[in-house]
Amino acid sequence: MQLPIRLFTVLILLGLFLAACGQQAATPAGQSPTAAAEPTAAPATGAPTEEPTAAPEVLGSGDTKITIWHRWEGEYYNTIEQIFADYATQHNVQIELLLVPDVANKAQIAVPSGQGPDIIAWVNDRIGSSALQQIIQPLDQYGIDVAYLRENFAPVAADAMIYRDQAYGIPESMEAITFIYNRALISEDELPATTDDLLAQAREYNQAPDKYLFVYNARGDIYAGAPWWHGAGVSLVNPDGTTGVASPEGIAAATLIKQFSEIMPAELAYDEANTLFLDQKAAIIMNGPWVIADYAAKGIDFGLTPIPVVSSSGQPGKPFVGVKLLMLAQNAKNPEAAVELMKYYGSAEVQIRLAEVNKQVPANLSAQEQVKDDPVIAGFIAQTQNGVPMPNSEFIAAMWEPFNKMTEAIWTGAATPEQAVQDGAALFEEQAADLR
Repeated sequence: MQLPIRLFTVLILLGLFLAACGQQAATPAGQSPTAAAEPTAAPATGAPTEEPTAAPEVLGSGDTKITIWHRWEGEYYNTIEQIFADYATQHNVQIELLLVPDVANKAQIAVPSGQGPDIIAWVNDRIGSSALQQIIQPLDQYGIDVAYLRENFAPVAADAMIYRDQAYGIPESMEAITFIYNRALISEDELPATTDDLLAQAREYNQAPDKYLFVYNARGDIYAGAPWWHGAGVSLVNPDGTTGVASPEGIAAATLIKQFSEIMPAELAYDEANTLFLDQKAAIIMNGPWVIADYAAKGIDFGLTPIPVVSSSGQPGKPFVGVKLLMLAQNAKNPEAAVELMKYYGSAEVQIRLAEVNKQVPANLSAQEQVKDDPVIAGFIAQTQNGVPMPNSEFIAAMWEPFNKMTEAIWTGAATPEQAVQDGAALFEEQAADLR
């Protein structure tokens, strides 16, 4: 079916807003492969987007060709390329890998016209909008259904693939933020167990401007603050396009963020928080796997530990879990062969290789068991078990501006926690209504 004109127009405008403001469903730009996701819609001009012109990497020489559009680059890409090269040789197929930086816009033009790929490598928050625009297709008819996902993958990763009760992808790896601490500044037995402990210890430990117990990308960033909302019992984005922020639980989360603003620097965006930890002026930071290499290169003796329990609810802090995945394009020329390749990519064998070389956090349950001796990967696996899948419905587009503004208002004191959650919910509902 075709998208309603009103919905398509709204998606276009939201796509342009996200492109301009950089409010992405992941980590700071340049820090993580997940963060590079594009806006969800075509340019507002309505003009056809130019199709990819970069030279593809062609692996193997079989008669069956499987084309993958992706965003893998650099050293990270090398291991993935070798995995596909091995598969092409073993199965006598040809695999064409094409780097498509603007995959959202290009897929919207190429897929309906039959000029698109067989597989799109992306992130799970793109599932809903892509399914509605008929860029991707469900996998149930090819033997990948909800039961298959739950049998082979971690629950949070399996849930991230499911949209409107159908399976839309095979997980590659997972990303979530967690607590990372400097062993030279704080010992494992001193780590706070609850947010009340965290606040009390910080008030005793801090000596501004050069000594802080805990920092994170706190000001105006709902992705970074999500663990406190989820841990307090708030569902930020429900599948039906509603939100739970305007609730007693939401007020509790907002109050906690206000308390954090009193123990951290006032101007605390990602770079400021990360620099404090790199310079060993902060004992703990809440950050993700994309930064581990920087901490190791700096010579910091760091450890990982799950986000503390939110004292107002007694539940652990629960970050968003973004899941990289392979999706089957609508109008795929070789769908059966593509699905077999997708299954292979989700296998324990492949995900162990990705974990060992690229330090990716596997979604495959068997792979997780076999790499658990790596303390960094094990630390992130432990955190994802307390995580919440990044919303994969079309309503995620309504989350960023309202809740970033809400977080900013709480942090600066521009609104009370009670007023901020009401304002945030109202703006969310206004934007979500346009997506229905």
